[in-house]
Amino acid sequence: MEKPRKLCPGVELQIILQTAPENMTFGLSHGEVLLFGIGGKLRFASSGKSVTLHPGSFCLLSDEARRKGLLPELPQGHFEGFSLSVEADAANAWSKCSLGIFAPDFSSVLDRINSFGPGIALSAGIRGEHVFRELYEAAEEEAPVFPRLKLAELFLILAQSPIQPETGTYLPRTQEKLIRHLRDHIVGDELHYSSLQELAAEHGISVSFLQKSFKQVYGMPVYQYLKVYRLEKAAVLLRNSKRSVTKIALDAGYTNPAKFSEAFRKLYGLPPSEYRKCKNQNG
Repeated sequence: MEKPRKLCPGVELQIILQTAPENMTFGLSHGEVLLFGIGGKLRFASSGKSVTLHPGSFCLLSDEARRKGLLPELPQGHFEGFSLSVEADAANAWSKCSLGIFAPDFSSVLDRINSFGPGIALSAGIRGEHVFRELYEAAEEEAPVFPRLKLAELFLILAQSPIQPETGTYLPRTQEKLIRHLRDHIVGDELHYSSLQELAAEHGISVSFLQKSFKQVYGMPVYQYLKVYRLEKAAVLLRNSKRSVTKIALDAGYTNPAKFSEAFRKLYGLPPSEYRKCKNQNG
């Protein structure tokens, strides 16, 4: 494990690269510690329960785990991830001063995560995994600006996206790695990607294998995943920009604003305009 890096006042990040089941200790100075999975799998015991983290999941560490560290199992032979240590008051003071109206509320996010209790593997939704990885990749940059922006985005996601206990089905390492690569391909070119037949053929697999494996990893079919991903991006734009609902609908792949509104309401419980108004009033 690498030494912790101070991202901003009140927040430290520690990169984790584990290839042997050696004790994991956290050289972090703040109280609340969150552990995020980026690659591989990590299994450990917490409060009498077995916890498994895989890419895209995270958990709050217990007091004992923070003090004594973790004795992990590595079901796939390796684990990549990072931990964040957060002192909410200092982080809030920094974010309000630096980010203004876009500042996340670190205290409320930690309260939200604490409601599940320590040692519970959690999912932050489709956008969550995407932002986890972006922060992980940005953490090594010497200039602090981009890592800090990714940190703020992460806590905005954790504040507003659905958080729920993780219930993933696990595939062999090589299969899961392939499916996550294909997911990145689809999301990276989300409005123009090739057909599933072409994508499967390019990687030497059948469409049925792609569809079945994708659902095992992400819990939903490819097209539904992409639809939810687009709607989650639209929700971010509604909260944090002044773009019109029509333009946001087009960005999400909807030429008919009414169909966009219907799909958005099914996911978030409100039509886009009311969602924006409600979030602005509460923000």
